Amino acid sequence: MTKNYDISFKIPDELLQFLNNETYSLLIKGEPGAGKTALCLTILKALNIKNNFFYISTRVSPNKLFYYFKWIHKYLKIKHSNKHNKSSKNINSLEPFFEDARLDEPESLFERITNQLMDVRSPLIIVDSWDGIASFMDRESRLNNERVLQTWLERAGGRLILVNEGNELTTLDYLVDGIVTLKLNQFNHINVREMNLTKLGGVDIKKNSFVYTLNNGIFKTYEPSHQYGHILDQILSSSTNKFLSQKEIVKIDSGHISLNKDLNGGFTKKSIVLLEYAPNIEIKYIILFLFNFITNCISNSHILLLDTKIARDITSLLNLIRSNVVDSTDYDKCVKLIDFNLDTNFDNLDNNLNTDLLINPISEKIKNIKSNSMIFGILNFDRYKNIDEYKLVNALKEKLDLSFILLQTGINSELSPRLFDYKLTTKNLNDVVCIQLTHPYLRLYGLEIVNIENSSFSIRIDPLI
Repeated sequence: MTKNYDISFKIPDELLQFLNNETYSLLIKGEPGAGKTALCLTILKALNIKNNFFYISTRVSPNKLFYYFKWIHKYLKIKHSNKHNKSSKNINSLEPFFEDARLDEPESLFERITNQLMDVRSPLIIVDSWDGIASFMDRESRLNNERVLQTWLERAGGRLILVNEGNELTTLDYLVDGIVTLKLNQFNHINVREMNLTKLGGVDIKKNSFVYTLNNGIFKTYEPSHQYGHILDQILSSSTNKFLSQKEIVKIDSGHISLNKDLNGGFTKKSIVLLEYAPNIEIKYIILFLFNFITNCISNSHILLLDTKIARDITSLLNLIRSNVVDSTDYDKCVKLIDFNLDTNFDNLDNNLNTDLLINPISEKIKNIKSNSMIFGILNFDRYKNIDEYKLVNALKEKLDLSFILLQTGINSELSPRLFDYKLTTKNLNDVVCIQLTHPYLRLYGLEIVNIENSSFSIRIDPLI
């Protein structure tokens, strides 16, 4: 999503997408000092809102608010004075409006909120904090008022942000469209702030946990490091180390729409994908996950190097692809079996020799390919030891456009997961085959065969939200 605010003020893209909806109710929860007020004010900055909002403070006076968050003066051009208690006739004004509601009765304040929703078109109302009002009501009155507030909000097309002290479950959790929780965690005996996106109605939450800071009274979250990986690669690969000479990033279709979306278009060309699978998962389910990728590869006349060890385990599935899904002639041209001719008794070979024995068959197979098409590999190295993993990975990146490495979980392999660009794990959860994306970030997908009764079946994965 395009950023329209100062990078010093950063909130997650998923939250920003939710906040740009025409109408919503958002609950921000956290212990005292977690940064709830800082987040509320940062939201104003993130949305570039300078008018048509109503900030109700039930715990801190507006003057103290402006004193604690000095940057808000410049942004809203507020003069530091005692003239923030404007009369009710100015509620409909387009000027920035902060209300000191510390001494207000819940009934009168609640009435003013509903009036604001009725009288002003699509306002943003922030109540900091709601329990400062609700604590004076009994449970039944609180629930009724919250329901009325939600109804008026939808009718008025307004946007409402409510702050709650503490992380306990309340009636509001069931009524609001979105929930954000702020908390402090211990990391090596140091307090670290963490934001959790519990729910955001209508938004697909890819990452639900973010580290944030309140430095200088500014709420700022940090992007996960994988977001910068491709940018760094471009800088390092550029001959002049200038952004103007960056190489275009080429993405390769994974065969699954949902996974492509999460990977910003697919797997990056020249990357290596580690496919781990649990001992109780048959190889055929890994290939089912790759089924669309394989058929797309053949349909687009790309070359696929397939490990003979894998091919022997999925003979029936390969025959199905060859005879029913793609043209058999295209299949024979594109799918090349590669046999490393190695035996597990070769464990005493030295690193260089053993690694060369894995690389050489790939090099020889590529020599015989007279095509400008991309070359992919589906390989299995989990039975070989004494591998020079850096040499192997670099060779695969040099020779193949995309490599899938199958590795059984728990196998004593020399291959280190940290060398791979992507890591996915196949597991069985309650008799459902699931694909877990563990790098670059955590995501779980369910695998299914669609149109089983028809000959034109398809394989798909969908995120388990």
